[in-house]
Amino acid sequence: MSNAEDNNAGGGQSDIPTWDETYQFFRMQRWFRILVVLVVGLWIGLIAWVLLFAPITDATAKALEASANLTVVLAPVLAAAAAVERTLETIFNVLEGSWRTMVAYLGRGMRWLKSAEVEVKQARQFLADVADRYNTEMENFEIGSVSVSELTLAAQMRIDAVNKMMGVAQQRLKAAEENLGNATSSKNYINAKAAVSIVLGLMLGVIIAALAQLQMFALLGVSTVPARFDVLITGLVIGSGSYPVHSLVGILQQGKDTLDSVKGYFNRSAPTGQAVEQRITTVQPASRGEPARVQQAVIETTTAKTTEEEPDK
Repeated sequence: MSNAEDNNAGGGQSDIPTWDETYQFFRMQRWFRILVVLVVGLWIGLIAWVLLFAPITDATAKALEASANLTVVLAPVLAAAAAVERTLETIFNVLEGSWRTMVAYLGRGMRWLKSAEVEVKQARQFLADVADRYNTEMENFEIGSVSVSELTLAAQMRIDAVNKMMGVAQQRLKAAEENLGNATSSKNYINAKAAVSIVLGLMLGVIIAALAQLQMFALLGVSTVPARFDVLITGLVIGSGSYPVHSLVGILQQGKDTLDSVKGYFNRSAPTGQAVEQRITTVQPASRGEPARVQQAVIETTTAKTTEEEPDK
């Protein structure tokens, strides 16, 4: 009979995980393909819904004032982007806590997960064995015809030895569990998490923009973009995350301030014309057989003056 069978017969637990490595590998492969097909289908359906079927109304685009703050104007977009980020963090926290097999597959592979689970099981068994030995030492401790000092020294030595073994067992279990939890810190898992976050974030952004009728171009006073495309673009901006949205708002604010400054400069320095009419009368002397003729001409002169205020003297 093998060791695993002996342990099972004695009521103990085997140190080897019960799942098959090859089966789990193909199972994760199958789930991964299903998820990819599902995401592609959802994207196609989502874009078709926004562009064709969603009840989206054309928002009124109002011209922005010169002193308008785009952070306030685009506050709904910023709030939606922050909500998408918090939602994704919650989703990944649940996945990392529950779907350890999928996390290990994306991070370090099935073979690593199997060895990590073996180490955890062995460490837990070692800790249990040390605890049993501690109880046995305390139960078998006999008091003979020895002095109090010798009795105290012997007891202290036994307790120290058992405590040392207990500390080693606890450290081993802690290291094994930390190693099992480090699957989320691997480079492969981080890259996979970033890619999934982008895809899910963009989808959630488009859904929120469509349901909330968020139209970024209309908020900025641009009326030339169709409402459905405005919602779609706004959703993609929201799904990119709060930091890119804040950066975009900063760029737009700087561009707006620059255009307002240039426009104000030309308005201040543009000349205003003032027309003055002058009438000139000319007299042509008489000639042979013809009387004298009087002619009038109107001359219009224009003077230009800037509207820039002069400094007080």
